[in-house]
Amino acid sequence: MHIFTTEFTVKCHSPDYMDTFPRQRKQAEQRHRIMKRYKYIFIVIVLIFLSCSRTNKLFDEAVSLDNQKKYHEAIIVWNKLIQNNPTYLPAYINRGADKFALKQYSEAIKDYCYVISQDSTYITAWLNRGSAKLELNDYNSAIDDFNAAERIKREVYGCAQVIFHDRIEPKDVALEEICLQRGMAYWYVDSINKAYSDLNYCIDQEYEVVCSHFWRAYVYWKAGKEKEAYNDFMTVILQGRADDDYVIQAQQNLKILDTHSTLLK
Repeated sequence: MHIFTTEFTVKCHSPDYMDTFPRQRKQAEQRHRIMKRYKYIFIVIVLIFLSCSRTNKLFDEAVSLDNQKKYHEAIIVWNKLIQNNPTYLPAYINRGADKFALKQYSEAIKDYCYVISQDSTYITAWLNRGSAKLELNDYNSAIDDFNAAERIKREVYGCAQVIFHDRIEPKDVALEEICLQRGMAYWYVDSINKAYSDLNYCIDQEYEVVCSHFWRAYVYWKAGKEKEAYNDFMTVILQGRADDDYVIQAQQNLKILDTHSTLLK
């Protein structure tokens, strides 16, 4: 268990100068992450279906369309694959990812719900359903899904970092990924201590360092710890790419803190 004892005195509301850009940042991040994860799953699934030429052909076609970001067309192919092999759960996961990319969050949730109904240990389905709920502002339900993903991760698969190429297990995801997504959700429901715990865990594990520091900065900021927020935003700038949205937003946030914060003067 990752336990942190740091406690915050949480303000009842965020400062007026904190606008809604965490929402836009999270949406862009979720779309990137959910598709990035399935590039690994795609590699794994190919090995499973070498014996089925029709499924292989459909699979390759869907992957090609996904790589071209032609998600509408890819969904049509995933539909054909599912019709050809209705028990193949990764096809539902991948179709859900395409629906997610098209902002069809409710439709994506239906695919993930089906997978969970067939295999309740499918961590990827729990994680992605939580991510889709997060986009629909259903924060508490999203947190429930992330908690379920963590429980399954610990009880069924263990907590080690997932290595896709050494251990072929497309249902599994890294514990750090669960904590990162859940940390964002906790931020939105003002569960600052829990958000801090999850994000700090990711930072300790050196997982998605720029993203984790970015969101921990918001935790500090909401808690009124502006010096710590400033330092985390500075870390984002130093470790991220100049054209990264995180870096651009962190630079803007530092200007806001410089202008409004009395603690930094």
